[in-house]
Amino acid sequence: MVLAPRFLPVALTAALIGCAATTAPAPPPEERLLVVNAGEGTLSLIPVDPATPTRKVQLGPRAIGATDVSARGQIAVAVVPDSDLVIVVDLVADNIRRTITLPPGSRPTAVAVISDVIAYVANAGTDLVTRIDITSGDTASVVVGVHPRDLVLTRGRLFVVNANLGPCPEGLCRIGESWLTVVDPQTNARAAGRDSIPLPSPGAARAATLGGDGLLYVVNTGDEGAEVPGRLSIIDPVARAEVGNFGGFGPVPAAIASDGIERLFVTSVRDGLMEFNTRSRRVVRGEGEGVLVSGNLAVAVDTQGRIYAIEGGSCATAQPGRLRVFRPDLTEARNLLLGVCPVAAAFVQLPTPVPVPQ
Repeated sequence: MVLAPRFLPVALTAALIGCAATTAPAPPPEERLLVVNAGEGTLSLIPVDPATPTRKVQLGPRAIGATDVSARGQIAVAVVPDSDLVIVVDLVADNIRRTITLPPGSRPTAVAVISDVIAYVANAGTDLVTRIDITSGDTASVVVGVHPRDLVLTRGRLFVVNANLGPCPEGLCRIGESWLTVVDPQTNARAAGRDSIPLPSPGAARAATLGGDGLLYVVNTGDEGAEVPGRLSIIDPVARAEVGNFGGFGPVPAAIASDGIERLFVTSVRDGLMEFNTRSRRVVRGEGEGVLVSGNLAVAVDTQGRIYAIEGGSCATAQPGRLRVFRPDLTEARNLLLGVCPVAAAFVQLPTPVPVPQ
């Protein structure tokens, strides 16, 4: 039936009302902290709401010794150096979607999920980063620097942290200064222009994050045995050059996280939770002044500015770790037990399942 013009507004209004009555808005995503428990091969999903229970996903017997996790939507990817394994997890179904075994000796140590279907893995054993299609399991690798061990995506480029470590009597030692390699994910090749950024520092670069100012911040751990203190490098990802370098974090700072505005939090097994301000370029809490967090191995910040610091426990004695949650003023809000030997943490905005009409 063709409607006369004078009936169109009424018909259109009725149609819109009908649609509005039957189409409910999607529920907001749920913010969850993911924690890798290396000593037991599990992944904890911890809500920011204390009233919501924590869940734990079993990653399988080959996941003992997992080192990192990254997530996007309902998919998380964890890496296990000792078994050259990449594990893709469905965070809604709480099960393993697929496992990918990389070539022997790859030793994947870090992962970054950069889209709904693509993740990158840093392989410390082969000096490669590997692009992984999460849906198919297909892989393709790019040569980077020596001993890559962290990844940050910004401005359409993947920045690879090369620690530049080599064998020594103690295991692995720094063999020179570290640097960043820049990779273009679109071509899965080194980026055009300047593809290498030197870090004139004590070396052994370990972790990096994107600050609220759009700059990259890289933790260089130095050398604990030689009492060479670590430093923080500041990188301009557009100019692809170091624009600042700060000490004051003591020997062997480890992980780093940003609140997305102007605060950076740096962990240390000796000095606990330290802080750097990106606006004032000042070490707010440095060596000897950190918040006491025993064996602080990892840190993450939620969307409300609360800081989640991990006490690592012990892998050797199967000792559970502990999560310490701090308010923005660094007073403690709560703490809870984790799995055995937690080593890494990351936040995800987890889609809330939509109820199926009965």
